Amino acid sequence: MQKRSTAQKRAIFSALASRKDHPSATRLYEDLKATYPTLSKATVYRVLKNAADEGEILRLHTGTEDHFDATISPHLHLVCTTCGSITDAPLPSRLLPDLSGATGFVLAEEHAELYGTCCSCLKK
Repeated sequence: MQKRSTAQKRAIFSALASRKDHPSATRLYEDLKATYPTLSKATVYRVLKNAADEGEILRLHTGTEDHFDATISPHLHLVCTTCGSITDAPLPSRLLPDLSGATGFVLAEEHAELYGTCCSCLKK
């Protein structure tokens, strides 16, 4: 079945792709509602959920609200437990082969979330 590409859907994907801060669906809705007044929060949630379920984007479960990432290539997410910010970091090239070799575990995905304190919060 072919998926429809509506103006609202394209706007949601464009807004997500232009950001590096891993916004929630609520944040994207707030950013888009002035330009797309007929856009509903439910539409934003549905589009993002479906895209994540299809592997087109990443959904991060880091707290009470899901966050989304348009970058689906393998990388780490550094999640600050103080302010909630999420930062992308490169995946060390030896990590996956070493992990697989040491455990015999076959990885299905190459994304991980690491929790700690970001530089900004450490400076405060």
